[in-house]
Amino acid sequence: MSFWRELGFASNPYVVKPLPSSADGRELLVGRDVELRALLRRIEEGDTHIVLEGPNGVGKTSLVAVAAWVASQRFQRRETVQLYLPLPEALQIKEDASEFISDCYFAIARAFLDNEEVLKRADRKVPKTRDVKAWLEAPVLKGRGLNLTSPFGGGGLTGSAAANSSTGFSNAGFRATIRSWLREAFPEGTGGLVGVIDNLELLETSAAARRLLEEIRDPVLQLGGMRWVLCGARGIARSVATTPRLNGVLSDPIEITPVADEYIPSLIDTRLLHYSVRPTSKAPVSASSFEHVYVVTHKNLRDSLRHAQSFSQDHESEFFQSKTETEIDEAFTQWLESQAIKHEASAKMQPRTWTLLEDLATFGGTCSPSDYEQFNFNDRAHMRKNVVELERYGLVNSSRDDDDQRRRSIEITSKGWLVHYARSHGLGSPVIPGM
Repeated sequence: MSFWRELGFASNPYVVKPLPSSADGRELLVGRDVELRALLRRIEEGDTHIVLEGPNGVGKTSLVAVAAWVASQRFQRRETVQLYLPLPEALQIKEDASEFISDCYFAIARAFLDNEEVLKRADRKVPKTRDVKAWLEAPVLKGRGLNLTSPFGGGGLTGSAAANSSTGFSNAGFRATIRSWLREAFPEGTGGLVGVIDNLELLETSAAARRLLEEIRDPVLQLGGMRWVLCGARGIARSVATTPRLNGVLSDPIEITPVADEYIPSLIDTRLLHYSVRPTSKAPVSASSFEHVYVVTHKNLRDSLRHAQSFSQDHESEFFQSKTETEIDEAFTQWLESQAIKHEASAKMQPRTWTLLEDLATFGGTCSPSDYEQFNFNDRAHMRKNVVELERYGLVNSSRDDDDQRRRSIEITSKGWLVHYARSHGLGSPVIPGM
C-alpha cells in the first residue's frame, strides 16, 4: 500500500502543481471567490486579453484554470451562449518568439483534439482533425536540414519546419488551419479557448518582455477565438501592459495577493477532506501547522504546500499513525526549524549583506533598484553588490532591469524567508546587534 493510502488518503493532499480545470479544481480553490468573479467578468465581457500580476506561488495559474472551467459550466447550464474551454496546460514564456508562437499553435491544436466531443455537443463547427492529428503526432519533423522531434513526442517545431508525413502541412499552412478552426468554432461573441502565458518574469527585463509581446501580438494575441491570460511576478506584467503597441490588446493588470489568513484553515481542511478515503485519515500537517508554515513562507501557498509535502515524506507512515495530532504538530515545528537553521548556517555573508536581508524582509520582501536609499546605500551599485551576494546563496531572486528601475525586481526566495525565520527567532547563529 502506498504511503498516502496508509494514512487514509487517495493521494498526496499537499500536491504543489496548479489546480485542474475541473470540478475538483473548483472545490479546492478556497478563498478566491472575489478574484474568480473578477477574472470571469474579464473573460466573458471584456475584449482585451487579461493580465494577472502577483507573487510567485500565489496561485495565479490555478485561478485561471478554475475560471475557465466555471465559464464552461455556465454554458452547459445555458446561462450564456459563450463557450469557453481551457488549453491543455499553461504556456511558459520563452525568449525565442518563433518557438513560443509555435508552442501556442500546437497547444491550440491539442485543445481542439481534446475537446472534439464537447464542441460537437455544443453544436459548434468541428474541424476534420484526423489529418492534422496524424501530422502533429508524426515522430519526426524535418526543417532546414535538421531532424526535430515532434512536440507531442518530446520536442518542439521551429523555423520553417514541415512535417515528415504524407499530410504535407507546412508551418504556415498549419497556422492558417488553426486560425480557420478558431473562426469557425468560435464566431465573435460566442466564446473561445482560454490560454495562460505564464512566468513573464523569466524574461527578466521589461524591455525583453515588451519585445517578445510585441513580436507575438499579431500571430498570437490577435487570434480570434482566443482569450489569453498573461501572468507575471515582481512587477513585470504591470510594466509591460500599457506599452503603445499593446495598448488596447492587454487589460490593466489584476493584482493577485496571497490568500487571506482567515481562509487558510478552510483551504487545507478542504484538501484533506477531498483526498481522504476513510474517516480515520491521519494528516501529517494539520490546518494549524499549515497556518504556521504559511506565515513563515510569507504567505506563499506553493512553498507552504511543498514544505508540508517534504515533511510528510521525510517520515514513515508509522510515525504519523503512532502519534497524537499535538505530537505531530510539534514534530513539524521542529522539522521546519531544523530546515531554517540548516539554510542559515550555510550562508557565509558579511554583516552588511545580512542587514540587507533583514531590512528587505521588513520592507515586505520585494523592492526595486531605485529603493537603494531606503536601505541606507549611497547608490544602486553598492546595493547591487550585496544583492548579488544574497543571490549566490539563493536567498533572493533578482533581475537587473536597467530599463525599468522602478520595477520590484528583487524578491526574497522561499529559502530566504526560512533563513529570516531562523534569524528573527534566534534559532541559528546569534544575531549581532546592529546587523
